[in-house]
Amino acid sequence: MKSAVYTVLGLGGLAASLAGCGGAKPTGAAVTPSQAVASARCERRAPGVGAARADERRESSPVALARLGSRTIAYIADEDDGVVHTVDVAKGEELSVTQIGGAPSQVLVTKDGRVLVSLRDRSQVAVLEPADSPERPLAPLCAVDLPAEPVALAATPDDSTILVTSGWGRALSALDADHLTTRFRVTLAREPRAVVVSDDGSKAFVAHVVGSRMSAVDLKAPDHPVRTVDMTGEDAGLSRPRRRGVVAGLLRGEPRAPERMGCQSFALAKSVDPPGRIFAPQVLVDPGDTEQSTSGYGDGFRAAEVASIAVIDDGTGAPLDSSLKIAAHEGQVAQAQRECLLPRAIAVDPARRSMLVTCLGIDAVVEYDAASADPRQSERRRWQVASGPTGVAVDQVGRRAIVWSQFDQAVSVIALDEEAKRPTMLAVSRKAKAARDGDYALGRRLFHAAGDTRIAADGRACASCHPDGRDDSLTWSTPEGPRNTPMLAGRLTDMAPFGWNGASDTVGSHLHHTLQRLRGRGLEKHEIAALEAFVGGMRAPSTHAPAAGPAATRIARGKAVFESAETACASCHTGGAAVDGVAHDVQSKAKADTDLKFDTPSLRFVGGTAPYFHDGRYRTLRELLVGSDGKMGHVSHLPAEDVDALEAYLRTL
Repeated sequence: MKSAVYTVLGLGGLAASLAGCGGAKPTGAAVTPSQAVASARCERRAPGVGAARADERRESSPVALARLGSRTIAYIADEDDGVVHTVDVAKGEELSVTQIGGAPSQVLVTKDGRVLVSLRDRSQVAVLEPADSPERPLAPLCAVDLPAEPVALAATPDDSTILVTSGWGRALSALDADHLTTRFRVTLAREPRAVVVSDDGSKAFVAHVVGSRMSAVDLKAPDHPVRTVDMTGEDAGLSRPRRRGVVAGLLRGEPRAPERMGCQSFALAKSVDPPGRIFAPQVLVDPGDTEQSTSGYGDGFRAAEVASIAVIDDGTGAPLDSSLKIAAHEGQVAQAQRECLLPRAIAVDPARRSMLVTCLGIDAVVEYDAASADPRQSERRRWQVASGPTGVAVDQVGRRAIVWSQFDQAVSVIALDEEAKRPTMLAVSRKAKAARDGDYALGRRLFHAAGDTRIAADGRACASCHPDGRDDSLTWSTPEGPRNTPMLAGRLTDMAPFGWNGASDTVGSHLHHTLQRLRGRGLEKHEIAALEAFVGGMRAPSTHAPAAGPAATRIARGKAVFESAETACASCHTGGAAVDGVAHDVQSKAKADTDLKFDTPSLRFVGGTAPYFHDGRYRTLRELLVGSDGKMGHVSHLPAEDVDALEAYLRTL
């Protein structure tokens, strides 16, 4: 049948009927009359009408399930087209399409049937309401403004609070579930993604794409302290010792077994049977000995990245050691070609006491034993699905898994109780098909191609070091010395030359050299061109500097300081985010460096790309400003308030 379509948000701004709500307010603060009117628009206008939440899952995903009578309905967030697809799972039929006007990331169905959709590019959560028939699109209720890039959502066990992570905004926001007004907000480390709540509702666990950490947020204490859960793994096959706590320089301690840093932690899930566990698919990374020059990125003797599923105790918040250990016989380069090196979504199947993990790059869904102390060693089955699987949900009633593959804009339905049956495919409406065909589509697939020996001998993909087109926050050993991974998205236009030493005049040339260092067999010219087209078109973070008020005044002062002759920042970083295209000796040579001079890096999005310098020596932006004084700009003469203003300005670039 032809899908019905309804526009929720206009591309130029909010539709007139949508009122923004959920502005930051202190915990327990009274709601003003104007806020009450706005928040009332987030409540259901037709309570009890339409589909309801399908099960007890309270965490968001690109795929969320609802039930209407005997029908299982899937709501699917389609970032490419800016729509939510409504699909009848049993019939394999698209019922309607709701246009959002932004890039929907994940979907959560609330207790009362409302559909919450995170819009990363608009820094909002759209609140929608189902009609009496799923053949009709979802109706708009309100839009909630949040810190930059809201991604994942979760409801507390009592359904009173909705938690939202903001990736670029580094925040966890707690919203009243009825009115969607803000109860409190917590600042987090870099790149938070998935969030789940402990069974007793006292803690929120937040995954981070980078930093080898998980954040455990106290939801009950008045100041909501955040505890860091170390996600570092041990590798018995590495020959050199490493020191515990290289996680963003936070923990310093005694030497222990050789370590790997946790990365690629996009998704979380809670175990049902056995209860009290939280599963975190990730990879464990060895970037090599940065004090030694190597032939590639890493030491090359063992796979640089190994799949891992960390198991966290819900009560103590501590990981099971067995889930973070790699045996000496594991991590072989040849084995990495089938590894799930780009995990993106996870769902639990209580009936089989298993978990399903979607894997970009190899376009597979892998089932693991949820009762295992090391699930990665307990793979049960895997299925090939359409390209780019980013979401999965389990329909307990129909005993199916519904998988959303963003690259192909297709749904795969897996019959969980039929061992030999292959997934059935459903292609949904594709309004952006022309825009995503050709070089961009090919480039996106190549960028995420894990296990492709043309790109890397050990199975790494471009996205392994550049998740979401950004950076892994790691410093790698290379032939020229230690090299901190740079962010790509939004930072390539007019930024030549490329590489820390400025050795490549074009992106294509730099890509060619990168594949050589990864020991890949190489790509064809048209494939390199496709990769270049994709990385050049990747979506950059959506940020908004304040237009007025004390913060805007401080930023304006920081801009003036940056451009002043006294600081000399703009002498190399022309116009703020631009570069002079020249390599400079800023007295930063590290032990393994083969050159004294380094190309001027872009400052675009510098506030979210710690650590800094070519070898990652500075953990924070403030450390960079102070530590490089006299070698790269001059700030020691500035009063503290001007350094604060300079830092605030840099965070807006």
